[in-house]
Amino acid sequence: MEKILVGLYPGKTSLWAAVHALNLSKRIKARLYFLLVINPKIKESDQSLVRQVEASTKSSLEALIEEGISDGIPVDYYITYGQYDNELVKFVKENKITMLVVGSPFPQDGHFEDFEELLEKIRHRIDCRIEVVHEKNR
Repeated sequence: MEKILVGLYPGKTSLWAAVHALNLSKRIKARLYFLLVINPKIKESDQSLVRQVEASTKSSLEALIEEGISDGIPVDYYITYGQYDNELVKFVKENKITMLVVGSPFPQDGHFEDFEELLEKIRHRIDCRIEVVHEKNR
């Protein structure tokens, strides 16, 4: 069975990657994982912000999770603290993920070069396909 992981990073990824992955999971009958990665520096400095980020992301994903489950797609949701690339690689390896889905930032957001560097770091450390989702319009 195919296993799809959606990597989520607060403030830098949109839900378009999650929507795309859910639709793909329905088509190919794949297990779907959502992984929210929170920077550990935020956890140490502001617990209320961490709780707010966790709650906000979970509430945004709840409809997608419910939709997947009602369509017979196994959906799991995880939260971890650490470096985004390291946590994605660790999760991919531990769970034998066959496809990683990540959302691309817009070039005007100023994170595009960082994102390309991130993809290169990840690509050389995992053994699965990577699908990058570009948001059409804001």
